Amino acid sequence: MINATKLLAQGAGLAPVLVKRAATVTLDWDTRQKSRFDFTDSAGRHVGVFLARGTIVRGGDVLVA
Repeated sequence: MINATKLLAQGAGLAPVLVKRAATVTLDWDTRQKSRFDFTDSAGRHVGVFLARGTIVRGGDVLVA
């Protein structure tokens, strides 16, 4: 399992080519409100997310492992 512990809002600071090449995931509203959850990305990898309490994932945000 890959652990993602950092969130970059809208991929701030990343080159557009990196954001375009990154694996994607679609999360429902309830999951995006949680700071701890897991999912399988578009590349088939299992990812566990451990963010600071109160962090909300929004569309276009990038999770960093």
